[in-house]
Amino acid sequence: MTDPTGRVFLSYKHEQTDVANFLQSELERHGVPIWRDIFDLKPEPLRDEIIEQLENPRTASGIALVSEEVSDSDIILNDELPGFKNRWDSDDDFFVVVVPCPDIKVSEAKSILNEAPILHDFSAWKMVPLEATTSDEAADIVDSVLSERIERIDGYLPEGEPIECSLDTYESPAHDIDPAIAIDWSSSFEQGLPSEEEWNQRLIPALSTVTDCLSQKASGRRLRFRGRTHLPAAFAAGYCLPTTRRIPASWVQPRGTDGGTEWTLEIDGEDSGVEGALQRRPNHGSELAVLVNVAADVQPEIDQMHDQLPDFNGVLKLTPEDGPGIELTPAEAVHAADVFRTEVRNAIKQLPKTSTIHLFMAGPMGLAFLFGQQSNTLRPIQTYLFNKDDGQYYPAGRLQTQPLSNDSDTPSEEQ
Repeated sequence: MTDPTGRVFLSYKHEQTDVANFLQSELERHGVPIWRDIFDLKPEPLRDEIIEQLENPRTASGIALVSEEVSDSDIILNDELPGFKNRWDSDDDFFVVVVPCPDIKVSEAKSILNEAPILHDFSAWKMVPLEATTSDEAADIVDSVLSERIERIDGYLPEGEPIECSLDTYESPAHDIDPAIAIDWSSSFEQGLPSEEEWNQRLIPALSTVTDCLSQKASGRRLRFRGRTHLPAAFAAGYCLPTTRRIPASWVQPRGTDGGTEWTLEIDGEDSGVEGALQRRPNHGSELAVLVNVAADVQPEIDQMHDQLPDFNGVLKLTPEDGPGIELTPAEAVHAADVFRTEVRNAIKQLPKTSTIHLFMAGPMGLAFLFGQQSNTLRPIQTYLFNKDDGQYYPAGRLQTQPLSNDSDTPSEEQ
């Protein structure tokens, strides 16, 4: 029986390696883990390993990248495509998506598929052409694979079991488990920090696509996130899963050698000691700075980059009463997230001309995730990433939240 949480087998001819690299990057950025021979083969005969992978229940589905060169590939025509068909015929959870390369017409792709000796009927397979190697052109392929995958995962998992998700920005993501949705952004960080354009046009939209698909195809099922990621990414993940969407979600916060503990807003909070202090400068600009000083004091770094920042109309500092450097429990993290929401909303009311919130964080990944979940109904939020190599903050993703319009938006104590 197919395990739909496993990896997707990407079939392609090596002359199309560049296209395969692009497609793999797009899918992994959206949480779809890929198996490819070039990266994943052990030192064993190629055909034996491919057949083993095709028969492995942990191979969840197949993508056939079709090019003219496939007509000359004995392995693709006689092993991979028939292997896809055998899995398709024997298991309803296994699905196949055919992707004609940019220079291949759909009719040509069908003719090439027909050259496989035992592939008699592929009409039920989805065929989604790739007109060009751009994110916009790949969107339909991503949506098709992701939707099919999540729908099957939801039907496969027992009732009440969460969908395991990960979000990684550091290279070589590794976890104690194999997440069903494995969002891998490490390629965007290989050559340095991503640009603002990369954050806003590729990374943040990918998170939105994944969380929207999870909401539609696995409605009501808990989402459990983990990963080794930069704080703006964890914050953005929470932002895409705000409390208003009523999607149960948590972040597994690392805890030494003990694995980790779940941080979620669904538990009762306990006093964290985190307090807010607003320094108002109402005659200065329309930008509000929010400094989260839980793990460390971010003020020195902000002072160093003063000339690169807007003229803030206020600076809101969120700091534990005993000073930075405290370790929070899950219940204290809930309280700190409530303080974040309340203090930012109060600051906006005192400075109603605020147009953008600039967020500088030093704290746990799980806390950034919970802060993101509490950020609905605020102003747009510009996040910043701290680079340990040079000790500076750099602009990361900009999150377009809804404006706080009036007092009726203020949540009650019971929420």
